[in-house]
Amino acid sequence: MTQTPTPPQAPGPIGSLGELPGATAGLVLGICSIVFSGPIIGLILGFLGFQKSRAAKQTAEMNPGIYANAGIAQAGYVCSIIGLCLGAVTTLCGCGYFIFVIILAVGMAGAGAA
Repeated sequence: MTQTPTPPQAPGPIGSLGELPGATAGLVLGICSIVFSGPIIGLILGFLGFQKSRAAKQTAEMNPGIYANAGIAQAGYVCSIIGLCLGAVTTLCGCGYFIFVIILAVGMAGAGAA
């Protein structure tokens, strides 16, 4: 039973720290906020993705050229903003529907009493 040695890996760019912390999490939360843009859920996921992506973007801007996936942080930022907008619209529509049903129920109860 002999083991074959693994070939040596090519070194990364000099001074490269690799992955930008929080960029991938921000992108995943941003995409989930778009997919699950129901009332309240889209707002929560969008807000969390926005915070993660913004922090990652600021880290990348403070250290230009060091991180390889700074574009992922930007994509997460944009997806989170879109998810926040969709979540806000669905939350407002859900609240409007709830108010409409209450007004309709009160009106029918008043009409039945007369």
